[in-house]
Amino acid sequence: MARSPVSYSALSGASGLLRNLLDPTLQALRSVPSIAWVPLFILWFGIFETSKVMLIAVGVFFPVYLGVAQGILSVDRKLVEVGRAFRLSRLAMARRILLPAILPETLTALRSGLGLGFMFVVAAEFMGASEGLGYLLVDGQQMGLTDQIVAAIIAFALLGKAADWLLVTLTAPLIRWQDTVRERL
Repeated sequence: MARSPVSYSALSGASGLLRNLLDPTLQALRSVPSIAWVPLFILWFGIFETSKVMLIAVGVFFPVYLGVAQGILSVDRKLVEVGRAFRLSRLAMARRILLPAILPETLTALRSGLGLGFMFVVAAEFMGASEGLGYLLVDGQQMGLTDQIVAAIIAFALLGKAADWLLVTLTAPLIRWQDTVRERL
């Protein structure tokens, strides 16, 4: 079963040993432009949906990984000391202290990944799609249809904003406990 970026981040952020083992490799892979994976994915998975999904997954993985790992590394040491003073088990410490502490950064990383996901949908649809908004962009370019290109761009903007709004709305109850200034973004 594949692990999510949040799982890898949690592993590398929570354990110095795992961070030293995983992070250098992931950082090296992060420096590879996501679009460079296209030939390999096409070779391995063909020009069908699997290669497109893999491209989107690779493009979204690294910003989410970085955001969550940084969230874990920036947990206030005093919070962990309080958990130790109360003799919380590792599981209780993760559930009651670490998870709430990293949740805001995790949600920001997910929003960033969601935005990049739309960019990679377009890139994936350049890989021989016969339908979709990315296809409409390429088709509009080849046929000289500026209105079609602009309509696809507007559709991406509306879909992206709707997806971001949905993510923020669904996750807002998870961070309601924060004592911060809240303004609509």
